[in-house]
Amino acid sequence: MLVINEKYGVVLDPDSLKVGVSRAGFYKVNLAPIEEQISVLETAVDDLFNCLDPQSGFVMSQPHREGALSKAGFVTMFVFGVIFGVLAVALVLFKLGGA
Repeated sequence: MLVINEKYGVVLDPDSLKVGVSRAGFYKVNLAPIEEQISVLETAVDDLFNCLDPQSGFVMSQPHREGALSKAGFVTMFVFGVIFGVLAVALVLFKLGGA
């Protein structure tokens, strides 16, 4: 057995390449807790990749919310456009009025 982390008791079986838990004088190779955490991480990664598609929805969102990201992105960019447009016009008017 190869000790990966002595503080937390994590070991590696070199024959099967499985990670397990160690105790004094006893080594137990069990992947169940690690596999549970990996499945949680895979779900989170899939949810993040789905965010790249504006027609999809989040895993934890309410039903029938597909396409909400596309609408939210449109509204955000529309508001930014209006704000920057008003600022540009205000700067031009300020420059013309101040001269």
